[in-house]
Amino acid sequence: MTLDDVAQVTYDDAGGVRWAIVALRAPAADAAPVVLRELSGYRVVTDDTAFADLLVAGGGRVQRRAHDYVYDLSAPPAEPVAPQGFRLSHDLDVEALAPVKDRANPPGHPDHQPGLDHVADLRELLSGQVIGAIVRDATWQVSGADGPCGAILVCERPDPGTWVLDVFVDPRLHGRGLGGLLLRASLAGAARADYPAMGLVVTDGNPARAAYEAVGFRLRMSGTNVELP
Repeated sequence: MTLDDVAQVTYDDAGGVRWAIVALRAPAADAAPVVLRELSGYRVVTDDTAFADLLVAGGGRVQRRAHDYVYDLSAPPAEPVAPQGFRLSHDLDVEALAPVKDRANPPGHPDHQPGLDHVADLRELLSGQVIGAIVRDATWQVSGADGPCGAILVCERPDPGTWVLDVFVDPRLHGRGLGGLLLRASLAGAARADYPAMGLVVTDGNPARAAYEAVGFRLRMSGTNVELP
């Protein structure tokens, strides 16, 4: 059997990774050996858990289990107002935000990456070279009396229009509504700039998923990313 016989594949190169989004046309047991052979070196995304398990049994490695969300900007939220003592800005202070991001993803968090240089990571995201050009109208920093305490970084992406590269808030300020503030400000800004929708992906087990749903993001799919040998 050929790859076309067993699956419909959509390709992407976001973030410099060779992605293959796979929708099965054949039983998982028949499709897995063909996909392993034909998509060697790709990062496969599938919503079929049994198929993902077969890819892993064939030498693949689970990179992430995640949930894909979208917000239709034809009905954007109202422009939010920052709580007293906080302010929003489009200008991001990378050096000040790096330790905030580090605190937001501590050991034990689903998105923790040991040894990650957060300054370099944020600069790379802001370069516009990871997925697409930064959408300034939808990229915000929130600051309080002690300086920057959170940010949302958004870029262009053909599907669905804009994409959340990262969003984080200092965990010492959880419960102040700052995550929702950043999301709503970003959505309102993207709508004002005439983008059709905003998407994001959240790692399974990340408690931020509830915040995205509360703001109004709608689940498109849940899936597993498997890196093939």
